[in-house]
Amino acid sequence: MIDALWKLTHALGWSVHLGGALVMELVWRPAQEGMPQSQIGVACQWMGKRYRWISAFALAAIGVSGLAMLVDVDRSLSLGGAYGRTMLLLVMLWVSLAVVLAVLSSSAHPGLHARIPSGASDEDRQAARALVARAIARMDRLLRLELGLTALAALVGSSLHAGGLW
Repeated sequence: MIDALWKLTHALGWSVHLGGALVMELVWRPAQEGMPQSQIGVACQWMGKRYRWISAFALAAIGVSGLAMLVDVDRSLSLGGAYGRTMLLLVMLWVSLAVVLAVLSSSAHPGLHARIPSGASDEDRQAARALVARAIARMDRLLRLELGLTALAALVGSSLHAGGLW
């Protein structure tokens, strides 16, 4: 029973994480193409705050359930075998996803929230808008990287039932 709960938690964690990454790429990005840049910054702030917490909880669930299931694994985790090497790759992908989320939350996302003082010159306004545009482009690249890593992890993880990749 406990093993089934860990498996369910793990599957739900990956589903929520991959689903969130897909929504950000396939729904959110096209929606922002028709928005003025000032609205994109506000909308990104709103979406980003929610997404980072959902993503963090999903990654935490994946990590905890993965470790719990790893304790009960009846296969060798030796790097000499396909299963062990595949598990190492999955751990590396999970760590990479955690790092991407940390960068999104700590530096990339806050860069979207530049405030332009009411008395700013046109030059200062343009400079602030350029900073926000670069921050939006950086966020887009990071979100695509996250989606790619998540999809790769899902594919790699699905190979474990067959004994691993190589």
